[in-house]
Formats: sequence, structure tokens, C-alpha cells
Amino acid sequence: MDLLAGRLLGLQSQVPSPKSQVQGSKFESGAFRIPHSAFAAGGFTLLEVLVAMAVLAVALVSLLGLYNRSLLLTIRAQRLSTATLLAEEMLTRTQIEGMGAMRATAGDFADLHPGQYSGFRWYRTMRPTALEGLWELRVGVSWGEREDETETCELTLFTPLS
Repeated sequence: MDLLAGRLLGLQSQVPSPKSQVQGSKFESGAFRIPHSAFAAGGFTLLEVLVAMAVLAVALVSLLGLYNRSLLLTIRAQRLSTATLLAEEMLTRTQIEGMGAMRATAGDFADLHPGQYSGFRWYRTMRPTALEGLWELRVGVSWGEREDETETCELTLFTPLS
């Protein structure tokens, strides 16, 4: 049985102690003996500290990347919500204006909401359907600084117009 396991179980070890083998020598006084507690107390080695710091660095970089992605998705969701509400507003305005809404097919929100929604633009199409008096209204709201980053929210409504 293992010496350590025997001690844990409370059993006596059959191995003679080193003291009994070298009686009368320098080893008996304990001058050259390394105490067992020096190994048991131990600390962290430099390698263990470096590995822990490397794991921590990888985790922190990953968390910062996730935080950045979360902010970008939150901004995108906010703009999409704003665009959806503006598209609903344009659909309602088109229903109120009726056939007079066919004059303007695109624009921005500077005249409707001065100083707000500066990056948002709208377009509108109106087409008759196969049913008499029923029109297809399609309103899209787009936003984005550059042409390659433009996103669009489009809503379609089937309604009678007068």
C-alpha cells in the first residue's frame, strides 16, 4: 500500500524511518534533512502563474469582443425600431392623403421632423391590385452613412384609397 494512502487511512507504515538507519551520523540531528512541510506548503511556480495569466488574457479579450458586438447589435436594433416606426408613420400619412400621396415617391424626414432622423430616408410605391379599389402601398425607410452600409426596412399595406 502506498505510504501516503496508509497515513490517510491511519495505518502504520512498515517502512523503517531514515533516522533508525543512520543513527550516530549527521543526519540524526536534522542538519541536512529537508522538512516535509517545505514541499507541502508550496506556492505557485512561475509557469503556473504565466499559464493562469495567459488564460485570463484570452478570456478578457473574448469578453471585450462580445461587449463590442453587443453594443453594435443594440445600435442596429434601435435604428431598425426607429425605421419601422417611421415606415408606419408614412403608411398612415399615405392613407390619410389618399391619391394625393402619389405626387411624392421619396424623401427624407427633415420637413416632417426637423432636426430629427437626419440619417433616415423614405420611398413609397402605390400600385392597384386585381381587386377594384384596393391598392398596394409599399413604404421603405433606409439608413446608413455610406452606400455599402445602407439598411432598409420595408412595410407593405393593402388598403382602399379614395
